[in-house]
Amino acid sequence: MVLFGGCVFGVVAISLLNNGPLIQTDIQLANQLHQLALQSSPLVRGVMIAGFYVGEHAIFAIGAVLVVYYLYKRFWTELSMVVFAWGGELVILFFLSAYFHRPRPLYPVSVWRVMPSPGFPSGHSISAVLCYGVLAYLIVPHIESRLGKIAVVVVAVSIILFVGFSRAFVGDHYPGDVVAGYAIGILWAGVVYTSVELISQRKLQRQDSGGRTSVLAHHS
Repeated sequence: MVLFGGCVFGVVAISLLNNGPLIQTDIQLANQLHQLALQSSPLVRGVMIAGFYVGEHAIFAIGAVLVVYYLYKRFWTELSMVVFAWGGELVILFFLSAYFHRPRPLYPVSVWRVMPSPGFPSGHSISAVLCYGVLAYLIVPHIESRLGKIAVVVVAVSIILFVGFSRAFVGDHYPGDVVAGYAIGILWAGVVYTSVELISQRKLQRQDSGGRTSVLAHHS
């Protein structure tokens, strides 16, 4: 996940800095999506606008619920994943947005509202990967049915794709911003999963070693 996310983000970022052919295609795709959005029905536009709230307000609510629940249950490994995932995403987005400072798409007729902040990478896309990806990562091991596991993964991936596509559809981001956001989300999720799991496993190993040492000392 770290290697894949890093490579994808690197390709998009280098193209952006050099204004390469990939970015020209990115702008063309954004314009085509904007035309499609203008021709769409109010219902379709409303559903796509809802992606903003699914990728922000819902994620804040889910994060708050998970933190309270894991604190109450004292599930420290799961709590660490949530805290590092959400907190690290805010720090990463702050620095990357300031560094690249890519303006968002600007059209004479907007589908929704105009966002003033830089658009690269898409913060909603990063958050969606981390939130719904972490949920799937935590839920799947507790499901016995193979079909149930697949269903959870499919739902999580569908929500992630919906959030990213909706952001480009309403003109808040270029498609490249969304792809870069997905890449950063995958990269950071890989870091969080690996580091927290390794720390947790080492802690359990130390506890097991300490327990065996105490038992041997008692018998001797």
